Amino acid sequence: MSEDFFRSWPLNEIQEKTERYMLNLFNRAPIAFRFGQGEFLYDTEGKRYIDFLCGIAVTSLGHGEADLVEAIRDQAERIIHSSNLFYSQEQAQLAEVLVEHSFPGKVFFTNSGTEATEAAFKLARSYGQQAREGATRIISFEGSFHGRSTAGMCLTAQEKIHSGFGPLLSDCVYLPPNDADLLEKELQDHGGNTCAIFLELIQGESGIRPMNKDFVKAARELCDEHEVLLVFDEIQTGIGRTGKLFCFENYGITPDVMTLAKGLGSGFPIGAMVVAEKFAPYLAKGQHGSTFSGGHLAALIAYETIRIIMTREILSNVNALSDFLFQRLRALAATQPMIREIRGMGLHIGVEFDRACAEIVSRCREAGLLLNCTSGNTVRIMPPLNCSLETAAKGMDIFEAVVRADDQA
Repeated sequence: MSEDFFRSWPLNEIQEKTERYMLNLFNRAPIAFRFGQGEFLYDTEGKRYIDFLCGIAVTSLGHGEADLVEAIRDQAERIIHSSNLFYSQEQAQLAEVLVEHSFPGKVFFTNSGTEATEAAFKLARSYGQQAREGATRIISFEGSFHGRSTAGMCLTAQEKIHSGFGPLLSDCVYLPPNDADLLEKELQDHGGNTCAIFLELIQGESGIRPMNKDFVKAARELCDEHEVLLVFDEIQTGIGRTGKLFCFENYGITPDVMTLAKGLGSGFPIGAMVVAEKFAPYLAKGQHGSTFSGGHLAALIAYETIRIIMTREILSNVNALSDFLFQRLRALAATQPMIREIRGMGLHIGVEFDRACAEIVSRCREAGLLLNCTSGNTVRIMPPLNCSLETAAKGMDIFEAVVRADDQA
C-alpha cells in the first residue's frame, strides 16, 4: 500500500481534487473527517465535533463501535462477496432476524434506500398487474421523499426533485398527509386502479413531520377494504431511531411492505424490503435482482447492528435521551419566539424556525456540533442511539448558545 494512503491530506488538497475529479452534485461543508470515535468525529486538523447528524441517520451506533469493528474485520478476512447466484449464511441470518422482529414475510436485500423503494415500486406494480386487473395507480403524500431513482422521484411529491428530467412515470398521485376523508374519496373513486399507498410515518426531508395515528389507522383500514398494498418507508425511521426497532410499532399498525436502509448497516451500504407472506409471490424469479445486494460483509454488519441494539439497553437509551432532548428544546422554545415548533419521535427530532436555519447549522458546526438543515427552516437533531447523556447535554449547550446568540444578533 502506498505511503500516500496513510498521509492525512490537508483540507485544501482534498477540496481541490474533489472539484477536479468529481461531479459537483453536493453542497459540502468545508470539512473533511479523518476518524470518529463514539459520538465524536475528528477532522483533518484534529478538531472534535459532537455528531448529532449520524451521516443523515446512518451511523446509529456512533463511530468505531468495538463489536462492529471486530465483526467487520473477521468477515472481511473470510469472504466479502460471492453474488446471489449462491446461498449465504449471512443473508439467511439477517433475513431471519428482520422477519422475527417485524412481521411474517420475506426479505429482499438492496444496496440503498432508493433501491429498496425501487423494489417496492416494482412489487406494487406487479401486484396490480396480477391481482388487481392491471391496476397501476400509486398514492403518496405531499412533502414525501422516497429517493432519487426514476420510481423514487415519481413517488416523491416535491417539484424540486422532479424538475429538469422531463416526463416522469405516470399514475403517481399525491395527496395531503393526515387527511383520511380525502384518502377515502380517492380510493372510492379510483380504488379499482390503485395498487399501493407509499407512506413515511415520519416525513424526514420535509422537516420531521410525524403522521397522525388516526390517519395511519384509517389508511390501514382503507387498504384492506380496497385490496391496496400499504407500504411503509422506514428508510430513515427504522432500526431504532424512534425508540422502537421499527417506527410502525409506535403506531400499532403493520404494513404489507416495509423498506429499510440508512441505520441498517451502521454506515455500510445496505437496504432491505420486507414483504408480508401473502404478497411475496408477486415478485418472481427473474423479475428483480442485484449483483451486490446482501453481500456477505453487508449482511453480517446489518445483523450485528440489530444484535447490538436488541441485546443492549439501546432502545431504552433512545427513549430516555429523547425525553431529555425534548425537555431542553421545549424550555428553549419557551424563551425563543423564533422557534415555531418541535416535532419528532425518539432521536428523530426537528426544530422548525421562523427563518432559514442554514446559518444556525453553520455556527453550530464552528462550535463543534454537527447538525443539518432540511426543508429550509428546520434543524434535524439525530444523535447516535447509544449517545451518552453527558454528550447529549454538551450538544444541547452548544445548540442553545447559538440559537440565543442568533436571536440577539
